[in-house]
Amino acid sequence: MRLIERAPNLDHLQSLLREAANGNGRVVLLEGEAGAGKSSLAAAFAGAVPEGTRVLSGACENFGTAEPLGPWRDIARHARWTLTRASSGNWITLFSEVLDLLTEGRQPTLLVIEDIHWADDATLNLIRYIGRRIRHTCLLLVATARNDDTPGQTRLRRLLADIPPAHWLRITVPPLSKAAVLELANRKGLDGEAIFSATGGNAYFVSELVDCAGSDCLPPLSRDHLPTTIRDAVLARADILDEADREALWAASTSPDAFAPELIEAICGSDARASLEACTACGLLVPASSGPGGNLFMFRHEIARQAVEQSLPPLRRRALHEKALAYFRNRTEASVARMVHHANEAQDMSAISELAPKAAAEAGRLGAHRQAMRHYELALAHAGDLSDARRACLYEGYAFECHLTGQMERAIAAQTSALALYRALGDIRHVGDNLRWLSRLSYLAGDRKGADAFGREAVEVLEQAASPAELAMGYSNLSQLGMLAGDAETATLYGERAIALMTSDDIARPEVLCHALNNVGTAICWREPERARQTLDQALAIALEHGFQEHAARAFTNRAWVEIQLHAVDAAENVLARGIAYCIEHDLDTWRDYMRGELAELLTFLGRWEEAAAAAQAVVDNQNAPALSRYPSLVALATLRTRRGETSGELLQEMAKFLENTFEFQRLSAHAALVAERAWLGLCDREEALAGLRQAASLCSDDAAGSMIGFWAHILGETGLAPEDSSGDAAVIAMLNGRWQEAADIWTDRRAPYLAALALLDGDNDALYRTLTTLEALGATAVVTHVKELIRKRGGRLAARGPRASTQANAAGLTTREMDVLRLIDEGRSNAEIGARLFVSAKTVDHHISSILAKLSAKSRGQAAAEGRRLGLLQ
Repeated sequence: MRLIERAPNLDHLQSLLREAANGNGRVVLLEGEAGAGKSSLAAAFAGAVPEGTRVLSGACENFGTAEPLGPWRDIARHARWTLTRASSGNWITLFSEVLDLLTEGRQPTLLVIEDIHWADDATLNLIRYIGRRIRHTCLLLVATARNDDTPGQTRLRRLLADIPPAHWLRITVPPLSKAAVLELANRKGLDGEAIFSATGGNAYFVSELVDCAGSDCLPPLSRDHLPTTIRDAVLARADILDEADREALWAASTSPDAFAPELIEAICGSDARASLEACTACGLLVPASSGPGGNLFMFRHEIARQAVEQSLPPLRRRALHEKALAYFRNRTEASVARMVHHANEAQDMSAISELAPKAAAEAGRLGAHRQAMRHYELALAHAGDLSDARRACLYEGYAFECHLTGQMERAIAAQTSALALYRALGDIRHVGDNLRWLSRLSYLAGDRKGADAFGREAVEVLEQAASPAELAMGYSNLSQLGMLAGDAETATLYGERAIALMTSDDIARPEVLCHALNNVGTAICWREPERARQTLDQALAIALEHGFQEHAARAFTNRAWVEIQLHAVDAAENVLARGIAYCIEHDLDTWRDYMRGELAELLTFLGRWEEAAAAAQAVVDNQNAPALSRYPSLVALATLRTRRGETSGELLQEMAKFLENTFEFQRLSAHAALVAERAWLGLCDREEALAGLRQAASLCSDDAAGSMIGFWAHILGETGLAPEDSSGDAAVIAMLNGRWQEAADIWTDRRAPYLAALALLDGDNDALYRTLTTLEALGATAVVTHVKELIRKRGGRLAARGPRASTQANAAGLTTREMDVLRLIDEGRSNAEIGARLFVSAKTVDHHISSILAKLSAKSRGQAAAEGRRLGLLQ
């Protein structure tokens, strides 16, 4: 059927291809309901590209568990690519190689990937990787997807959220209009009203009914005689085939993707080429792209394949899948995932037990972790005849994949099952290692007590086994738990034990050494800062040398944290820039977001509040970010909003919920400081704030680390939490001993204007006036109000003070950034466009617009622009 009502879509795609040819690449999501005509539109577009355009295509298939990188395997085969990095086990190097091949020579390239709602995780990760880097290439990536598939839509939303908005767009393929259906029906003398009523304009359903109507097997369509289901229309085509051709069609229905004639011949036991041609002639099959052995075939639509396969009796369907499995077992190029599909449909328990673990391992290696998890589930469901050791291995693999996909309860249950099996076997080494993993999983699930208990038991068991590598990792796990709890002594003790084991001559486990160095370097930050830096640099060097991406990201994070704690702000900003860039390059989003939160906290410290708010808001806006990664940004943004007199209730609620299951000093101390500041400003209860400070102080084993607890206790008038003079922070010690000017000077030298201003609160009225000047320059509205009240209470007088320098230039008192926003409002820009232009989030734009409307006494954006012109703010 020729394309109808798709000219606007085609024109849009062609214009995007022209832009790509000029170096402005894009990802296009071509979406619509099943049968809307997405594939037909994509095929028509691909068939009409300008000369010199390279066209590549692949498709995701409706296997029970998707094949890892399935469409990319098709693309590589048809393009005759040799992926030299595919066997490295490092997916980022494979993704980099694919991107290089797609963009080499700057040849205009159209890449079509169909049905990504069925895509495996690795395929989506590769699309995400390319999408983030596509903007300045000559590549147009068109991906088709159903918009009526809820699980698929959730995953696609996550995919698109991770690609910059300027790099992608969505084109929706709508149903055919009633007029179009009437036109098609009239050509066959059919009742178009009835067809439209039955199909809702779905292009595939319309074509099936129109093409089948009037055949010997399906009566002519009319208002009084409509087929009860589209399935009848599909099967009506099959009814006109002879018996041999139908046998070939039934065999073909076992294959969700393109297949070679040899598969059908192996199933049917005879030459099937003529039968496949007959199935093509009746419209059920279509030729697919050529494969290594010649031409391939596939069903015209997945709906048709399902209708044919589901019409088969169960025993007949099983027998066909058994033969398909036998065929693929003898094909070296057959994927394990495909064989698992046929084994499962054939209910071949032996084959499932053999193949599913292999498919799981392959999927996990390629980053398709959800698919790996499903393969492990299938393997475990058929593991009754396996040995306890084999079943324990399956549980371990399943637990690991569940942990990577955030299914912590399942992960812990599976790890517990593995542990029980190893205990029954008396395998001490595996018992200890499983206990160590349960410690880590418990920590990630928010069960700190369980993490500590499992961690200690793991070390007790492993110290009885001759397993130095596992014992070292057990020590390093306890070291990490100590470090996270602010217990430097425990962290150092166990970390150095791990390092000693891993630096002996007969053991080479650099990942364990790297992990332990990371812990120790962070833990000794306050006591031995230079050694801390050197230790973390060593951990980072090992991670980068061996390609341990998670360890490298963790080392960047901890290295930056150390510099922040030591007030080496330039070094901290440099490390964060390198670390964030590394995470973006390697798609380590969780670590990227955590470091962006660290950056937001650093910028807040430095008084660069606009930058801090933008960095934090970008993370907070990403609802898919894990709670731990969001926490530093929540702290920074809630702190800024508190000081500015803005609402922060939802941020505080999220922080409180996160803290319900943790008692780690670094998290609790940040929250306690924020609550104390809010109590000082009269926004919450003072005693509640002091209780939070005391709780944080009880967890801190180092006076220098706990100095800011004493700082905020002092602000609240509490003296019992002061650090020792000999080991506390110099600025805090000066402040607590009445040397407020010295404290302010130290904070100023550290480029911390807000803390320098607060140190002056202990001074005379002149000091308070200086505080006020600094706070007004920072835009700390709520704090300014509070300090003015302190001045009044001390008998000071407040002279009329004008707005800060950045707001004096206009009659409405708008800040420089608010003027930028007002100009863009006057241009008719949306919030999203304003945010993109100013490099801030939509929520930040909302805050600016609310402030502008209030200052201009305007009720709408249009009124604000008009008032700005009246006041001469806009030209």
